[in-house]
Amino acid sequence: MHLRKKNTALLYHISFWLTYVIFGIILKFSRDPEYISNLKTNLILDIFLINLPTLFAFYASWYSYSKYLQPINLIRLSLSLLTTFIFFTILWYLIDYWIAPKLNTIYTITSEFEFIPFVASILYIFVQWSLIAFGFQYFKKTLKHEKQLRVLQNEKLEIDYAYLRAQINPHFLNNTLNFFYAKSLPLSSKLSNGIMTLSEIMRYSLQANQNNQLMPLTDEIDHIRNIISINQLQANNSLHLDLRIEGDIQHILIVPLTLVILLENILKHGECNNQDERARINIKLDKDNNIKIETFNKKKRELSEQSNGNSLENLQKRLKSYYGENFSFNINDQIEFYELSLNISIHPIN
Repeated sequence: MHLRKKNTALLYHISFWLTYVIFGIILKFSRDPEYISNLKTNLILDIFLINLPTLFAFYASWYSYSKYLQPINLIRLSLSLLTTFIFFTILWYLIDYWIAPKLNTIYTITSEFEFIPFVASILYIFVQWSLIAFGFQYFKKTLKHEKQLRVLQNEKLEIDYAYLRAQINPHFLNNTLNFFYAKSLPLSSKLSNGIMTLSEIMRYSLQANQNNQLMPLTDEIDHIRNIISINQLQANNSLHLDLRIEGDIQHILIVPLTLVILLENILKHGECNNQDERARINIKLDKDNNIKIETFNKKKRELSEQSNGNSLENLQKRLKSYYGENFSFNINDQIEFYELSLNISIHPIN
């Protein structure tokens, strides 16, 4: 997609300059009927030399505006444009007074060289093309800004819709699960326990989404234990996934649903049926309240669904919003296995 956009932009630029050059050649031909008598030399001059300073002025100004205009750095922008103008003047002088007359004996120079009039006329041309470059750059940034606004508006609509669904569906499902639990108690303890576990998962997810605040790490661990239990029921207890806890975690807070995302990544893409190479989640807290969460799993040979990495990417954004730079997130993605390491300076509960 990125390459396609790049090629499209390049095509636009080529089309613009071809049109400009062809229009200039037609205009010169209409003014000078003798133009065709020395066509080859005239085309070399008009296509490759006369327009060279123009191309330089346009793209050098384009670069200056793209680099120093947003956020604006007035000093560097001015210096960059001044440097561009100096080189533009030198380039135009060399072509107009030295190169072009030697290629074409009938070439007419702009005028007898006088420094101030020459620089003034070149400044006028430079300002024209610099303003055109500014217009293109401003138009490009405006389109990009409008596109970003549309994306943000769509994301806001999706969030609002998801929020409305979250207000209705979880409560309804939770109450329904409690009803099923009561009805299943006389029939099967295994079934009723599974329903109760699922109800607790729903309750915690709803609470975490509504509060949008740090949650006790013990609650997070209980939550993923419930999810593991549900998946064990579905897999007829054939999952081989170890959860290990080291350190006193009773007074530790963490970003809600962090462990859930890591667990779901293992369950979705990991091979958890191999007893010899068990999937694992290790949670270790040191004396300085630095927590290290490590996961490991063998990869499924055939993934039913390809991961786009959005959940882990969103998790990193949430962690950054809570912890700033006080965390590290490292992934070791190999052909046969997947490892993840998350280190956080955790806040203890007051």
